[in-house]
Amino acid sequence: MKRITFLICVLFYSFSCFAKQDLDSTLINISNDIIFPLEKGSIICVLNFDSPSSEMSAYIQDELTSLVASSGRLKIVTRAHMDKVEKELNYQLTGYVSDETALDICQRLGAQSIVFGQLKELNNKYNLQVKIIDVESAAYLLFKSYQIDKSSKSEQLLGRAAIYNKAALGFGLDVNKNSLASIGLGGGLLFDYALFRNFAIGLKILVSGDFFEKQNEIFTIEPLFSTRFYVVSPSGESVTGLFIEGDIGASLIFANSNLNYSLNAGIELGFRQGIDYFYFEPFIRGGYPYLFGAGVSCGVRF
Repeated sequence: MKRITFLICVLFYSFSCFAKQDLDSTLINISNDIIFPLEKGSIICVLNFDSPSSEMSAYIQDELTSLVASSGRLKIVTRAHMDKVEKELNYQLTGYVSDETALDICQRLGAQSIVFGQLKELNNKYNLQVKIIDVESAAYLLFKSYQIDKSSKSEQLLGRAAIYNKAALGFGLDVNKNSLASIGLGGGLLFDYALFRNFAIGLKILVSGDFFEKQNEIFTIEPLFSTRFYVVSPSGESVTGLFIEGDIGASLIFANSNLNYSLNAGIELGFRQGIDYFYFEPFIRGGYPYLFGAGVSCGVRF
């Protein structure tokens, strides 16, 4: 049991090293880079970020404004005041904004610093360049680029077809109650394919052995067909998040060298975490002829 727990922890840590840097987590990092270097009570202005779509530009601006404002450390110029200055100066505060234009806007708005930047696609990812300029010294307080992985959310905001990995291949380990007398250890190969963004079908080949059974030697093979429904995805990514799954198939039970057959049916509840082209998935399951099981699976998505 201790070895399995240790292995699960190692797997979780290994896959977390490949964690995706999605849009929202990147914006949180950017907001921290904006908030803490500036003096408390400073007045800042967050402009629209130049990007391939107005929806993405507005989303970045609104999220950064919300995150910075929620900290309570800085004061932010309102959208209404920015619109007023835009009309007075005959500026279009969307699209690319030069450093000189940003400084002029900043002075008119009465802000001490201004936040703006640009989103570009690079090497199948997105590069978000963020600048903060101090109005008094005209110096950069921040000039940094952040890499963002593509996701369903980013593609939707850019007006593109949402992309997601439909197929997954992996392996799982579990501890199960496969007999009345003892606890069994199991594992197997797993494959699933998403027909829709929140629905997938799959195949499993599971094996388990009741190694702690003193009176009988029991070894079980379970070929299963599965249907899975994703109830909710906190990240908004397709084919991830909390799921409920129905399994049906057969159990081939080798007990004391005798082969027995049994219908196998059960329900599984788990959570799939997508980590770039990998996934990590803790789960619990119950059904017949096994009573219950709990474990973790991981694999690749393509």
